[in-house]
Amino acid sequence: MSRQSRRGKRAAAALLTCSLAAGLATGMTQPTRAGALAAKGDLALSHAKTGAGPAAVIVALDGGLTPARQAQIAALGGAITQRLPFIRSVALRLPSRSLDRLAALPFVRHVSLDGVVKKNDAFTVGSSLDNVAFQQYGLTGAGVTVAVVDSGIHQQAQDLQTPTLLGLLAGLLGGGSRVIDGVNFVADATGNVNPAATDDLCGHGTHVAGIVAGDGAASTGPQYSQTFYGIAAQANLVAVRVLDQNGQGSVSTVLAGLQWVVQNQAKDNIKVLNLSLGHPVCDTYVNDPLCQAVEAAWKAGIVVVCAAGNDGRVNSVQASGTDNEGWGTNYGSIQSPGNDPYVITVGAMKQEDTSRADDLIATYSSRGPTPGDCTLKPDIVAPGNRVISLDVKGSTLDTAYNGSNQIPLSTYMYLNKKKGAQTSDLYFRLSGTSMASPVVAGAAALLLLQNPNLSPDTIKARLMISADKWVNAQGMGDPCTYGAGYLDIPAALQSTVTVPAGSYALSPLLVMDDQGNVNIAMDPSVYGSRAIWGSRAIWGSNITDLRAIWGSTAVAGSGALLDASRAIWGCSTLSASRAIWGSRAIWGSSAAVAANRAIWGSSGPGVDLSATAINGEN
Repeated sequence: MSRQSRRGKRAAAALLTCSLAAGLATGMTQPTRAGALAAKGDLALSHAKTGAGPAAVIVALDGGLTPARQAQIAALGGAITQRLPFIRSVALRLPSRSLDRLAALPFVRHVSLDGVVKKNDAFTVGSSLDNVAFQQYGLTGAGVTVAVVDSGIHQQAQDLQTPTLLGLLAGLLGGGSRVIDGVNFVADATGNVNPAATDDLCGHGTHVAGIVAGDGAASTGPQYSQTFYGIAAQANLVAVRVLDQNGQGSVSTVLAGLQWVVQNQAKDNIKVLNLSLGHPVCDTYVNDPLCQAVEAAWKAGIVVVCAAGNDGRVNSVQASGTDNEGWGTNYGSIQSPGNDPYVITVGAMKQEDTSRADDLIATYSSRGPTPGDCTLKPDIVAPGNRVISLDVKGSTLDTAYNGSNQIPLSTYMYLNKKKGAQTSDLYFRLSGTSMASPVVAGAAALLLLQNPNLSPDTIKARLMISADKWVNAQGMGDPCTYGAGYLDIPAALQSTVTVPAGSYALSPLLVMDDQGNVNIAMDPSVYGSRAIWGSRAIWGSNITDLRAIWGSTAVAGSGALLDASRAIWGCSTLSASRAIWGSRAIWGSSAAVAANRAIWGSSGPGVDLSATAINGEN
């Protein structure tokens, strides 16, 4: 640059300085300092209540941090706390009253609130410790496929698209959704079945899919205060539509869907299958078609995760003096196919505050043991109450519960007061074990991404042995409520437990001895020589005590005494021969089973769309 050019720039700068000074002196056309902050500050900063105290901000600079610029910042009372040259910024603290003048400095390009970093989820990610797992391992689920056997998936949901540049290129080429395949088995109004009609008219399947694999794209950016991530945020999905717009379907339709998953397992790289559906147990799992189907999928190498059910309350209204927060505990309420001993059956937890340590069992979460067979279920519990995930605008759930389950935009966006009351069309709040099951399905996808060679049984064992052992408000464990405990994803990823080839991590039986003690039956005679629970050391060479699986407060002594109420069994007892299906079954009579069938109607399996499950509890 010539000396004359440099002189010209200096003259222009001097002229500009004089013009600015004249404008400020006359108070005519120049923007105020508050206007500069509004133009350069982020939305979080504009909504922060800093008051008269100090403000912590991150300042993006045009150019470097020269001594002269440092002096100007210091003159405003600013103290630099971090130098961030890789993003051409500095972090500093200064009096709140100086923010406007800071933003007005010509070398300040942008000012952001240096706020507290919180977990980016609506309960599921934080309470499963999935955020910690991502920080430690960087696992996103990319490359693993989860089949969602449900009411379909809305493929246009923004959070289910291929991320970043790959998504843009795929979009230009006519694709981009991480829902890579799908099939429909539900007939339309004319009775015809269009296999390609996998869109979600109910809204349930898409919500489940978002919990498994939503990447938070629709809630990511400077205007958002919270991002709604799924557990395996880049996993692929397969939509298997077996439930109609009302969340109902026949057993045969579900069986067709499960068969299709097994047949397409290799083509779509399906590793995990989620079933947030079911019906009351009306037969032993040995005969139940759904149980047999999920066993076939399991033995084909697919991790099958099932919702426990939402029938954990005895009373329709709260009554003082009863357990389960006044609702009474409905033991023996696990649904099919969650009653199958092979699969991973999941109960639902609810959040009391921001601390995972205070989380409680959702009162509606179904309890074990399984009716008739008396298998110890659920296997594990996970976040499931008032979960925010994907909405399908105009779907049955969206329409029916628009007033109660829609979330305000202000839940996750920085908005002005006029827009604060508006509700989101993208996200929706639902509750139930239907929401807890996909949390565990996502966790299984992460384990498989870490080690693709893990068997379904090893994954089940690792999830259970690593779970945080949980107790009730009285400090007592209850495996029929919490299973092996509360899902802990980082601990599961660190586990090295391996189930030997040819063995199965079957959920064990509960039996009652002659003294009325309820015991966990682990001997090989229960399930045969190939059942891994028999040796009691199957969880690792150093694991010889059942307390390592179900917790010391739930299992006491070498005799594996289960500290559970005889009320689980009602008035019935178990014979020494363990002929536990029939007149001495947990229900006590076939009438109870028949009454329970009425809850779901005659159409077979479906989603529990009762207000209890949909709205959850505070």
